[in-house]
Amino acid sequence: MYQNLAVKYRPKDLDEVLGQAPVKTTIENAVRLGRIAHAYLLFGPRGCGKTTIARILAKTLNCHSPKDGKPCNKCASCLEIAESKSLDVLEIDAASHTQVDKVREVIIENVGFAPSRDKYKIYILDEVHMLSNSAFNALLKTIEEPPAHVVFIMATTEQSKVPVTIVSRCQGFRFRPIPEEEIIKRLTHVASKEKLKAEPEALRLIARASGGAMRDALTILDRGASFSGGAVTAGSVSELLGHAREDLIVSLAKAVLNRDAAALHAAFGKLNGEGYDPLVALRDLRNLFSEAFFSAQGFAPSASPAAKELAAAGASPAALAKLSRKLNPVLEEIRFSDMQAVSAEIALFTLIEVPLDLENLVRRLEAAEGGAPAEAAPPRPQEKKSPEIVPPVPQAPAVRSAPTPPRREPAAGPVPAAPSCSADHAAAWKTLLGQLSRNKPLLYNIMLSVRVSFGSDGLWKVSSDNKYNVDTVERNKADLEARLESICGSKVVIRTEKTSAPPPRVEELSNDAPGAEEGPEGDESAARSAAARPPSGTQWVDLEPGDAVESDPEIKKLAKVFHGKITSIKKLK
Repeated sequence: MYQNLAVKYRPKDLDEVLGQAPVKTTIENAVRLGRIAHAYLLFGPRGCGKTTIARILAKTLNCHSPKDGKPCNKCASCLEIAESKSLDVLEIDAASHTQVDKVREVIIENVGFAPSRDKYKIYILDEVHMLSNSAFNALLKTIEEPPAHVVFIMATTEQSKVPVTIVSRCQGFRFRPIPEEEIIKRLTHVASKEKLKAEPEALRLIARASGGAMRDALTILDRGASFSGGAVTAGSVSELLGHAREDLIVSLAKAVLNRDAAALHAAFGKLNGEGYDPLVALRDLRNLFSEAFFSAQGFAPSASPAAKELAAAGASPAALAKLSRKLNPVLEEIRFSDMQAVSAEIALFTLIEVPLDLENLVRRLEAAEGGAPAEAAPPRPQEKKSPEIVPPVPQAPAVRSAPTPPRREPAAGPVPAAPSCSADHAAAWKTLLGQLSRNKPLLYNIMLSVRVSFGSDGLWKVSSDNKYNVDTVERNKADLEARLESICGSKVVIRTEKTSAPPPRVEELSNDAPGAEEGPEGDESAARSAAARPPSGTQWVDLEPGDAVESDPEIKKLAKVFHGKITSIKKLK
């Protein structure tokens, strides 16, 4: 009778189990030293060896002739446990025995009986998280203090659903997904044993589709061998798993990157025409963007040719990462849609309407404002179809530059070329502030409050009456000079200077100035301006304060504006 590959090549001892080195080492040492716990909890993803190791541990404990802590796999106990026929090793599916009555009948009422032949009576509870709360409560005391001849081995894929009262009474072992490389090695070995012609790319697709589960990988290999008649190829595995052709996924990716709506619609037309699952296609598209991102960063030297081609297409790694991340909510959105193909296409159309490579756009905008050529790649023709929304660059305040002496023109001879930013120091300063606003907001706020004077020899003086501001600029001087040199194309030296607090200034207001408008603030500004600006050619005469003078409406208004007390009065003569 034919045995499927997952059953036929199930590990018989710990040496054959892939991965899980910490679990195997702990169990081997515990058996060799006689430190057997009364309850074990094995948790982790599906198909990574939890039930297999539970059976191997049961064989090791009940083997009649173990060698170096390993089962012989020849005695009656080992053979019966491997076939699930042992009377002393009971495998219980917790999903079928969820009620408390079943737990009492199968476990609690029989736990006191001695094993019929072997040393231990072992209960293997698979998917233990399916038990009800009442069943867990009934098991609490038994698991905490079982008879000396009883060992509980519980396995689950969802350890968070097991009550903490049960977890605290067990030795827990976390199982990890098996790495792709180890799965490929085992698949190669199995294919050789079964005399199957398997392409390396086909085995790589199987290992990736298994999600770290060796059981799933062997099952897919078994299906692939039946589907292709013994020759497992990459094309047959892709078709078996419902994956679209690689060229279709690449065309989808390029259409999204280029924001080409026509190419995107054409790619979806081919997907729908050939009957591919749109959910699987979007999942492959997300994985392709992820692989291209890692390849662009130099983290995946063994990436697929399609991912390397996409990484070299000109998109920044940040754009590739954003696309991969944005496809995750799209997958969740269309999973339960009644029209998955339409939902998937519309979702990608909305995705290409948002600019993805904003970093490129900002660099080009900064370079254009600074008068330097843009470093980014030229815009693609497709970008004209949907206008880009560029975030506004923060506007810097007007920079007060020191007056420069008039320049004498030479009588004859060529005029030496000036640095690129000497023609407009304010534009260079504004570009610098735009960079700081995104990368260093604290330094940006400080640079808004300082004064700068530009020297024709490349020496820029930055001054402030605040010592903290001056010290902060001094600490960041090297970074600021490097940024300015990149913007201007020439060396710029910054010199900081601490100035004394400036005397208060009185601004003269005209009739259309902002301070001349009506209202409390306008009255206050007008009153202060009037008090500080006497007509020319006049003299002041001191007056003594009195009721007649203090009752004057104008003087009352001044006292109200300045919130003060009148001590002396001067009158114009």
